Amino acid sequence: MRDLVVFVATRREDVPAGCARYISVDGTVPGYTLRWDHHSTGERINLDAMPEQFDTTGFDGVGTTLADMDAVASVVAVLFGGKGNLPPRARAILESASHWCDYLTPHPAHDGETNRLGRGVHDAIATELAGPHESASARFDNASRDLAGIIERGEPLPYADTWPRELARAAVVAREGRIQLFGRVALVDLRERGTVDPLAIYTLHDRPIGVTWGTRRDGGSVYTVGINPFVEPRPSDLGPALRALAAAEFEHGKPARGPEPVPGNENWGGRRTVFGSPWNYGSRLEPEEVVAIVREAMERTVP
Repeated sequence: MRDLVVFVATRREDVPAGCARYISVDGTVPGYTLRWDHHSTGERINLDAMPEQFDTTGFDGVGTTLADMDAVASVVAVLFGGKGNLPPRARAILESASHWCDYLTPHPAHDGETNRLGRGVHDAIATELAGPHESASARFDNASRDLAGIIERGEPLPYADTWPRELARAAVVAREGRIQLFGRVALVDLRERGTVDPLAIYTLHDRPIGVTWGTRRDGGSVYTVGINPFVEPRPSDLGPALRALAAAEFEHGKPARGPEPVPGNENWGGRRTVFGSPWNYGSRLEPEEVVAIVREAMERTVP
């Protein structure tokens, strides 16, 4: 199993050469043979979508569409032949770390110490994964294999506390006047600011829905829409906004292939609490249009 190729790809042509039968985790890599993707099947975290044990015989790779903690935990489970083969304590911490990654909050099924350690693992892995897009697969491979090795040897899991640094970076965003408020929605301009912990960004405003606006390396716009965990009341499902934005994107034609936010349509996608613009091209929607569509779609939603 340790001979499996570990990679990041959002297009079939980005899959490593010679990798013909591969598993897709925490996302839908085109051309997959086997997929465990909680975005499509609805589980809380991706580990919940994976079996206790499985046989990887005949597979030559495992990939994801976005390298993050939830995807790393999923690859570790693959390398162990199933989450059921993980030591119980390590499994609990990985579940917590994945929950921090996807929901920005502690895992409700685990205690405070487990969630403290889970947050530390999340921060450590996020730091290791940060870097240029061109080397994302290499960093993802290293982070996954290193973590699997640490667990196999029974060593303490990695731990980092990046919260003070991320709060400082978020404060710069606020000082530069990059936050605009539109009813229940906040628009945060992260162009030329790089990646900032979304939880730190949410401390900057009191709106239940946040839209971040960034720039792709090819110059197009990239958006993320999410629920602010610090605000009550807040919506529990951003599905109406996701579907409305996907329909609006499709009106601009190719490369979008369909108006629904589903794998294969080259359109917006995500889950109930957070979603984003298309993987492989910049959104044709202007930020004001994105905000207006989100507001209209969610205005009748009861938190």
